[in-house]
Amino acid sequence: MSLAENIKILREKTGAGLMACKKALEENNNDMEQAVVFLRKKGLADMAKRADRATKEGRVAVKNDGKRFAMAYLGCETDFVAKTPDFIGLADDIAAYVLQHPEIADYTADEHIKNMIAEKAPKFGENTTFKGAYNWQAADGAVIAAYVHSDNKKASLLELAASGVDAEKAQEIARGLAMHTVGMQSMWVDQKDIPQADIDKELDIYRTQAKNEGKSEEMIAKMLPGKIKKFAKETCLLEQPTIKDNKKTVAAYLAEESKALGGELKVVRFVRF
Repeated sequence: MSLAENIKILREKTGAGLMACKKALEENNNDMEQAVVFLRKKGLADMAKRADRATKEGRVAVKNDGKRFAMAYLGCETDFVAKTPDFIGLADDIAAYVLQHPEIADYTADEHIKNMIAEKAPKFGENTTFKGAYNWQAADGAVIAAYVHSDNKKASLLELAASGVDAEKAQEIARGLAMHTVGMQSMWVDQKDIPQADIDKELDIYRTQAKNEGKSEEMIAKMLPGKIKKFAKETCLLEQPTIKDNKKTVAAYLAEESKALGGELKVVRFVRF
């Protein structure tokens, strides 16, 4: 084929610019395969230059096979790239790979995922980062639900133990709770799950604020338990007010649903991006 014809084909294959394709073919004697390798190498070099650029945009992809749920987050620099078919396809492919490989301990260190990104990222022209993934299977008597927000950047997985409750109804409740964790930015299931380091950090902030306001040590000591209770109400799923009724906590809502359905509903865990 002529150089002009190969340039057209190479552009379609790689998404690279006209002059970049022309240079790749010229420097590799019009050999298409070598030109692709040349562009990939150049793309990887460009990726290294872009590596420090912030990836505040991106896309969460969720896949399931009826038993397992996988959730993966691929980051990029702009919303424009995040909405392109190629970027969406890559996020979906990574989530599908995660779903098929529950044995992997750390997806961010997986070489196959790194290679998937390295192959596609040059076409995006942006720093492309893999922010992490989860692969969950529900325990016996429990269900898992996923929620992905309309912007495709916020999402969660939530596991709900549902003893004596119809699975379809439990799934509906679990999805509502997964949506809640995204909307209310829940951090932990219950107050007992808050790490001591986070509690200590909040206490230090409260003490400093109170001292700056001129409060006595005795008064500060009396205030601290209430401050931690308020912190738990703001950050712990079960302590937070429900989205539909801000006078009712999620814990109270689950208790009501459990009684109405003649079973027991209990949040096991959740994660969110």
